[in-house]
Amino acid sequence: MSKQIHRIHSPQTPPDGDVPGTSGDLKLVSGRRISATAGETEDLLEVFAPDGNMVLKVRLTESGPVMVVEGCRLEMTAAASISLQAPQIDIRAEKNASIKSDGTLQIDAVEAVDVHSDDDVRVVGKFIRLN
Repeated sequence: MSKQIHRIHSPQTPPDGDVPGTSGDLKLVSGRRISATAGETEDLLEVFAPDGNMVLKVRLTESGPVMVVEGCRLEMTAAASISLQAPQIDIRAEKNASIKSDGTLQIDAVEAVDVHSDDDVRVVGKFIRLN
């Protein structure tokens, strides 16, 4: 069952929609709004919540898509696996962070592994094997 959508045309939006600098909006019955803007070097898709806050932005650049998600939660679920691959991956939590596995957990590095804490470091296990 699909919901009804309403296309909103702005005066500067031509019917073909592929002229740089043009834009168009799509308003959903839920109150959310999808905005698309064609630019000189990149295109922009944005999703806005009913209160007007941007919750999703996809920049389509010459070097590939860039996605920004804003909101109170981000969940990813996959039946098989989730893979992140990049030259650099940074994960930062302002409060707490945890990694949990119902199976094994493996950390491998070709170069040095540094562990730093301004407080105690605890390692708990049946056996602690070093080297």
